Amino acid sequence: MRKCFLIFMSIMIMALMMSPVAFANEDGNHMNELYDNDEVVYYDDAAEVHHGEDSVRTGGEMVVLHDIEAMQPEIDEALEIMEEYPVRLILNGEEILFENDVMSPIIIQERTLIPARIVFEAMGGNVVWNEERKEVEVTFGESKVLLTVGSNLAWVGDTARVLDVPAMIVAPRGEIYGNTMIPVRFTAEGLGSTVTWNEDDRIVSITSPTLPDIDYGDENANGYENLNGYENANEEINNGQNDINAGMIHGMPQLPMLNAAAAQRLIVIDPGHGGSDPGAIGGRGTPQELFEKDITLPTSLYLRDFLRASGANVYLIRETDIRITNPERAEIANLLEADLFVSIHVNAWHTPIPNGSEVHFYRQVDEYGRTEGELFGIYSEDVAERIQREMLREFNTFDRGFRNSPGLMILNRTNMPSVIVEAAFLSNPYDFQLIRSANFERRYAHAVARALIESMNAAF
Repeated sequence: MRKCFLIFMSIMIMALMMSPVAFANEDGNHMNELYDNDEVVYYDDAAEVHHGEDSVRTGGEMVVLHDIEAMQPEIDEALEIMEEYPVRLILNGEEILFENDVMSPIIIQERTLIPARIVFEAMGGNVVWNEERKEVEVTFGESKVLLTVGSNLAWVGDTARVLDVPAMIVAPRGEIYGNTMIPVRFTAEGLGSTVTWNEDDRIVSITSPTLPDIDYGDENANGYENLNGYENANEEINNGQNDINAGMIHGMPQLPMLNAAAAQRLIVIDPGHGGSDPGAIGGRGTPQELFEKDITLPTSLYLRDFLRASGANVYLIRETDIRITNPERAEIANLLEADLFVSIHVNAWHTPIPNGSEVHFYRQVDEYGRTEGELFGIYSEDVAERIQREMLREFNTFDRGFRNSPGLMILNRTNMPSVIVEAAFLSNPYDFQLIRSANFERRYAHAVARALIESMNAAF
């Protein structure tokens, strides 16, 4: 009997050693064991937690790391309910519609979760995903909310909060890839918005705070330049020394020269849209109506001139108002064996709220695991970061960041480091004033040229 008892106690001790346990300190408080990567982290009843070099206390609430896979049956049940009783989302009086491949709002444990990017970028905020840390950061104006997938610990500014339901990645039924879903009320209120819930109609309504107005100068100034004299202006590549006068070019300061190695590399400039494809439209139906294609071409022509004056080897995808498909643009760059591809755009959204500048890149790796730097000597992410910095310096626009966007066709079909620049929003009234302001295209081109010259000289 004594032998059986000892065997039983040994089994129990081993089981306790292999499981999360609670320890008591000298004050009688419990120390709660959690796993953070490969380390065991203990939180006392005051829940002191660390974020970077900061240490905060969460008022004794338990901080837990959720096993999202274990929650899958609950998620599947919620998805079934959402199919029959969908949740609608109204942002500032306008309904947000979700495409078939985008996860619509879902209710889990009586908390509504929404796709982070599509909602908060529509609000005019910025959403950044950190793949390594599995974190999503949402900013709006000066407010910031940081959430980690699977953790009920979140941050509003520098203050730690404990969530009822963590952020998680959920895919629509039948889809492989999911969206990062975050608690709507917690995040929106953390950014200063108000949130209401209509139980009868299952509607979540968000009203975002008003950002201060931005003065972009003369709103009546015509922002796009006359293209006369630019027709058929694209010269052959490898055309030797250009004949643009040194010093001030197009009324803008002279830029630094490219070093000899960088000057041998080919930069392909892509003026977005054209011809029957106008791109985004600002001031639709008004005397100020403006097409994206009428911004991207003059900007690209100025950019070409600035770069050539600095000794760059440049090719323009189109020099006139013609339509070229995205696959054709990528094919041209691939056939030319370009070293860098830069696509020039202005942005738009179906609501007037989003504003600011952003740059997209694609962090390419080939089938052998070689990076852009190993293959081409330059990284698209570095180029995107420099362009974004110069755009903000030039226009003082809202910082929407630079982001890895492998799903964008023009990026994933080019065989070289590529970026897409989105200077501002035609759909936003303040950005629209900026785009229509005097010398916008020249300033846009000069900012991008500064970044490209710096990037090329640093890389080669």
